[in-house]
Amino acid sequence: MKKTIFAIVILVTIVAQAGYIKESVAAHKKGDNKKVASIYQEACRDGKTSACYNLGVLYMGTKGIKKDTNRSVKYYSMACDGNFSAACYNLALIYLAGTIVEKDVKKSVLLYDQACSADHGAACNNLGMLYAKGEDIPKDQKKAVLYFKKSCNSFDNVGCSNLAYKYQHGEGTAQSYQQAFAFYKKSCDGGVPMACGNLGYLYENAQGVKKNPKKAAELYKIACDRNYARGCNNLAILYIKGSGVKKDSKKSKELFDKTCKLGLKVGCENLKLLK
Repeated sequence: MKKTIFAIVILVTIVAQAGYIKESVAAHKKGDNKKVASIYQEACRDGKTSACYNLGVLYMGTKGIKKDTNRSVKYYSMACDGNFSAACYNLALIYLAGTIVEKDVKKSVLLYDQACSADHGAACNNLGMLYAKGEDIPKDQKKAVLYFKKSCNSFDNVGCSNLAYKYQHGEGTAQSYQQAFAFYKKSCDGGVPMACGNLGYLYENAQGVKKNPKKAAELYKIACDRNYARGCNNLAILYIKGSGVKKDSKKSKELFDKTCKLGLKVGCENLKLLK
């Protein structure tokens, strides 16, 4: 059963409340973002990289501030030049997307690597994804594993899940179900639904752990409750077989229906077969 690796691709949109100027905190609490921007601009001119970063966030679209993506890129660049890793990460996303600036994959890779070197876990994970998929840069599964390891070590639970996948399937590293189990568990405990679903798969199929359909069902349910479609699909199959749970065709239909609505084609097909 194929599992899909995914990456975080969402821009940071929360304004960090820099502690260096009490005024900015007070203005932010009042919702006076124009004053916040004014304070950050002065701090940025004084070389405060976090202020430059926050300006980049503000100009990406914040209430009371006219959106100006060119200024946002400018301030992110200033912050990144000052080794503010979150700014480098956001710039990498921007250059890879190619909607605000001309797409530049090489620049994106360099920016991800700079952020990753500063222990930005999501940047390490995204760089690992680029090497794993090999769509924008040459595929290199060994490099992908290295970056997923660094991501996981930098407390990014998605990176832990992707590292587990590599161990499970022996991509870029020796296959090890025990390692896959350990990293899926860490990721699942950290709140990643896909990891919970994949951990359930290990329990169902005795990969790296003793076969335990009941535990598999519990983990599939956790994944499904968090809208991981394949978790819903796999749980539905357990209800059909009566494995780890009591047979329940009505429950199976409900779960296949949810799987289908979440966009997983196999769930739609299974629902038709069950009907």
